[in-house]
Amino acid sequence: MTTSNDTIGKAVKDFLAEAEEIIDQLSLDLVGLSDSADSGECNPDLLNSIFRGAHSLKGLAGMFGFTGIAELAHNLENLLDSLRLGRVSLAPPTLNVLFDSMDILGALVRSAGTGSSDTNDLSRAIARINSCLTSPQKAESESPLAHLALPDKVLNTLTEYEEHRLLENVKKGRRIYSILASFSLTTFDQELGELTDVLKKGGEVISTLPSVGGNLESTIDFEILFGSERGSAEISALVGMENVTVSLLGGGAQAPALAAPVAPSAPSLPDAIAPAPSPADDSSLTAKSMSRTVRVDIGKLDELMNIVGELVLSHSKISDLTFRMRDEGLSTHAMEMGKAAKGLGRKLDELQKGVMEIRMIPVGQLYEKMSRIVRKISREQGKKVELKMFGADTELDKLIVEDISDPMMHIVRNAIDHGIEPSEERLRLGKDEKGTIRLSSFQKGNHVVIEVEDDGRGIDLERVKKKALEKGFIQSLESISDRDALELVFLPGFSTSEKVSEISGRGVGMDVVKNNIAAVSGMVDIETTAGCGCRMIITLPITLAIIKALIIASVGRTYALPITSVLETIMVDCKDILTVERKEVIQLRETTLPLLRLGKYFEIGEGSNAQESFYVVVVGAAEKRLGIVVDDLLGQQDIVIKSMGETLKGCKGISGAADLGDQRTILVLDVGGIINEATRGSA
Repeated sequence: MTTSNDTIGKAVKDFLAEAEEIIDQLSLDLVGLSDSADSGECNPDLLNSIFRGAHSLKGLAGMFGFTGIAELAHNLENLLDSLRLGRVSLAPPTLNVLFDSMDILGALVRSAGTGSSDTNDLSRAIARINSCLTSPQKAESESPLAHLALPDKVLNTLTEYEEHRLLENVKKGRRIYSILASFSLTTFDQELGELTDVLKKGGEVISTLPSVGGNLESTIDFEILFGSERGSAEISALVGMENVTVSLLGGGAQAPALAAPVAPSAPSLPDAIAPAPSPADDSSLTAKSMSRTVRVDIGKLDELMNIVGELVLSHSKISDLTFRMRDEGLSTHAMEMGKAAKGLGRKLDELQKGVMEIRMIPVGQLYEKMSRIVRKISREQGKKVELKMFGADTELDKLIVEDISDPMMHIVRNAIDHGIEPSEERLRLGKDEKGTIRLSSFQKGNHVVIEVEDDGRGIDLERVKKKALEKGFIQSLESISDRDALELVFLPGFSTSEKVSEISGRGVGMDVVKNNIAAVSGMVDIETTAGCGCRMIITLPITLAIIKALIIASVGRTYALPITSVLETIMVDCKDILTVERKEVIQLRETTLPLLRLGKYFEIGEGSNAQESFYVVVVGAAEKRLGIVVDDLLGQQDIVIKSMGETLKGCKGISGAADLGDQRTILVLDVGGIINEATRGSA
């Protein structure tokens, strides 16, 4: 019984994951469809793709008993089918209904695992969809197809969707061609596919109809209805194949004598499904074109990563044992074991790299979600905003991408609400009517930098200072610099909005942004220019799983510092230490480097200051630098970072714990968090 329940639970989990992927893709296609509608063209391929996705989601949800999801997907499918057939126009109100319905679908899928759902939202969404379907449509007084002189037997063979696409091409003033092609029975599928692909480069393939040819034993003929803005000579040159003739319909003497199709019209189905694919599309259903990817639960990858980490620790033990055997005079066996340990180490490195690559995903997946946010918020705000994306192929750990999704959403929402001005104001300031938000990412060493930049009004630092003074965060305006004023934006309860809205004004958001980014050992900085815009710079480690660390000793305790944050280690004499504003600093290559003693930072005792010289580990995150005073450097080692658990989750300066392999557990320092705290003076 337990096994059966586990199997059902896994199947439901797989469905929810697949449903979320479908909705993500549908939302992305919807953004593209909306963009095409804004430019005056409705992309039929995108509309078909969204329709098929809704149909697939309806079937899957019905199979697993999620009636709410199935019902909404079914109604959405009806609306999309009416859009495909031209019964409903793709006007802004209809687009708003599609976007909102997609958001509700996503919410239903996310809440399906907990068994909770909002039936009010569901019923409202269905009512809005039905109102779009019942909107009166303008009837055509005379069919625009009359001048094409198509025989009734051809018109009767066309599906409703194909007839609609034919009408759309005629309405847009495109030429309609009848292309008659004859192929060998043995190779017709491949040759027809090649012809269709060539034609798609010059227009739209409306329909592919089998027809009667001269030699039924060795050849098969097809008639293709094709719409294009190009002339007959261009289309003939584009095709460039033997046994293919191109005729312009409605062109007087050029009108062809069309052959009657062999197959009768397919009966209409009660459930609105996509029209049957032409033989040219059959190749997409072969096994060769199936996806070569496998969906794996991230928990299994974590477990695999832990096993690899344990193997790394075991390898370290074997290496230590090899050195001890050599010291005890067992040189022959030590040499053999040393060779085996080196071979094992190489294979472990390959295994570790492979597991790490499996966890990595392009940040473009995160950008896709942001495009939906930009579209939705800009529509609600009545602002014109364009999203530009760069570096979408930069890769990050899957868990880090998930953890920074909400912070990125807050930043983008703030950019639209606070940064981008209304169109009238932008025109008055001499700017482009449409605001721009730029998302870019790039790898910098062992870190990934994500930048969110807008060309809006920027942050008014004087206003920030005055608000901080009003709320009691600072005592006087003179005592705070512009750089310190930017840090105030991240304080809980701080907001410059005069009124509370659904998007801003409550003083929650930017403090959550900073905390969530710090939770994955990242940092966030702000650069702003009044009247020109603002840039948020997020610096993140590529992964938090297995890392190489520098093991240090300080105040009788052992810590690990991620080697990616270590810039250099130096020996410093006591006489070189200076004091600036009651903080210890040293002069390092004509720059001032602040020092931090871990004992004082963690309030566990400052240790002995009697030694004349000591080690300083220079660490950095983004553009910030700090020198950590340590008693000893114990070497480098690969470590697996373990979570500290919910109880100790909020400890500042600690990112987790690690096992050294000799029965010792040590703390892993969060360099970004320590630098943030130390540079603000709270250390």
